[in-house]
Amino acid sequence: MSFRVLSSPGQVVNAMDHFLGLELLQSADRRFELLRSTVWSLAAPTGRVHINRILSAALPAWRVLSEDRQASDEDLRAALRTGLSSLQDVGDLIELRGGYWTPAASRLVELPQDTGYLLVGGMPSDLLPVGEDRVRVHGLYRHLADLPSSLTALLPREGVESWARLPKYASVLDWGKEIIESVERQPFSPTAQESFEVYQPGRARAAAPQYRRWFSDAEGATGALLARRTRAYGAREYRLIDIESGAIVGSSALPGIDVRRLMYSLDLHAQNPVHAHRVQGEDGPFWLLTSELPRAEQRLFSAFGTLTVPDDRRFERRWAFERNEAAALEMMRSLGIVVNTQSHRAR
Repeated sequence: MSFRVLSSPGQVVNAMDHFLGLELLQSADRRFELLRSTVWSLAAPTGRVHINRILSAALPAWRVLSEDRQASDEDLRAALRTGLSSLQDVGDLIELRGGYWTPAASRLVELPQDTGYLLVGGMPSDLLPVGEDRVRVHGLYRHLADLPSSLTALLPREGVESWARLPKYASVLDWGKEIIESVERQPFSPTAQESFEVYQPGRARAAAPQYRRWFSDAEGATGALLARRTRAYGAREYRLIDIESGAIVGSSALPGIDVRRLMYSLDLHAQNPVHAHRVQGEDGPFWLLTSELPRAEQRLFSAFGTLTVPDDRRFERRWAFERNEAAALEMMRSLGIVVNTQSHRAR
């Protein structure tokens, strides 16, 4: 047996990359593969592993791989905890009761318009029966441009709508109408301390961002309106309210309803959709939106794009797509967003 002396931090990182199969990953992406491998190996005997064991096992390797010499152990552990939550959100890991975690079943998700597949689940990439160069990593996400025969029989497939949790409907306008008609409102008597803001895209200027479509009064409106109020300790609550003669007469909570998607439906109903603009930035083109996307679309966009929120313009959402741009634009249009393809320079 021979030994090799590692004389620099860079050599240590390279050796650990090779041992863990991380050579092709960027520094920020290593954390997720490290966590997949850690949970996979520790959960193997019993099917689950406690978060304390995960963090303790992954911390020494992450201290080296993060290449952040100034970070404290608490900062590094916090980054690992955030990574676990992110992997749960995309379907790679599952959090169980009592602080336990387990790998999710590995499966393939076919992306729209024949643009490849996502590899989802807790199996580490180096255990897959495919070459390292076949799996392209984008942050949390693992892509396959085509499907190797070695994976066809090994892994099941999941529909992209199921994975992204996209609701099924003919149009977002019809979906919103169905939600408003199906939610049962209860009689409501507001107190003097309660005040609502109401979402009225018909009152806002054309193409205004959605955050500028909320008003403190209904201004003579009647019927069903989307409303919000701030409860104790700053929690924001959304409700569907009925207004008659300027007074709220009915109200209902919206549990399980994607309020952001409902806002896009109301925009179309008022014939005042929001816009997306193609912008040529210093590092390449991106799509500028000034309204947040529904959670399902955010999940899909994150799988093949990168979101940037400028520090000095927190209302902007800048999406740059390394692949699948056409599919992303089609999803924007399905929300009623007007997609302006003529580029202009970033300000």
